[in-house]
Amino acid sequence: MSALKDGRVAIELDKTRYLLFDLNAVDAVTDKYGAIDKIGDILNPESNSHYMKDLRFILTTLINEGDDEEELTEKQVGKLVTMGNMVNVMGKLTEAFNIGQSGAATVDEGENPKIAATVMNTI
Repeated sequence: MSALKDGRVAIELDKTRYLLFDLNAVDAVTDKYGAIDKIGDILNPESNSHYMKDLRFILTTLINEGDDEEELTEKQVGKLVTMGNMVNVMGKLTEAFNIGQSGAATVDEGENPKIAATVMNTI
């Protein structure tokens, strides 16, 4: 299925996996951080000293929503992300957020400037 049909975004990690920013993911992020509109600050390494832990939590949540396979733990997901693929991971997260919020399959960095800035400043 394509992202246009089901909202999932393909990401290459150990294999092709899928990210889905759905109502379950919104609920999990809201439970942990209080409000979904804080996601830009949460994923900003300059303003969040727990950036890597939060990135791992959010990425795990979106992978577990997007994949139909056995759920991964945060530790398992952490092993899939390296400094070499961090920019790609952040880009795919941004794409998943944009699709989840608007239904659009294109990433418009103007819609989410904090997340887009994070992608550019991650490494």
